[in-house]
Amino acid sequence: MPLIQQPTNLKRLTHLSILVALGIVLNFIEPPLLTMIPGAKLGLANLSTILAILMFGPSDGVVVAIFRTFLGSVLKGNLNPIPLGTSVLGGVFAAIVMALFFKFFKKQFSIDGISTLGGLSNNITQFFFVLLVTRNPAFWAYFPVLLVLGGLSGWIIGIIAKLSYNKLGRVEIR
Repeated sequence: MPLIQQPTNLKRLTHLSILVALGIVLNFIEPPLLTMIPGAKLGLANLSTILAILMFGPSDGVVVAIFRTFLGSVLKGNLNPIPLGTSVLGGVFAAIVMALFFKFFKKQFSIDGISTLGGLSNNITQFFFVLLVTRNPAFWAYFPVLLVLGGLSGWIIGIIAKLSYNKLGRVEIR
């Protein structure tokens, strides 16, 4: 029996922490997409989740999403249940969907395709969370807009992720 326990891979942990920090910073600096559409953002912070999935694997991508959404909300002071719930639930569910598709269907889906599914999942989760909390059926009129915006923003973030990963993929991280 060894006397010294294997240390955690410090390099990997450092890179994952950088991705969490990147996601938080991108969330802070991202302006609203269109001021006439409430809550519409491109979702740049999701870039850190996708990069974590690509570079470290599906489970690490979900962990990055959990930390970046929760810590980002705390640092922004968004502890109100609706902003906190939409951020954490939407981001984490999208990460789970992307992680599952990456793990099981990465040969059938491109990075931007997986990211598009993440954008759709994020907006669908947020929609149903707000609908559940507010119990306001008028939100159904907003649902098609959320689907279009989620798919489009997910696709754009996927393209950015693909370009970033192609540059970062040359760096030995693992």
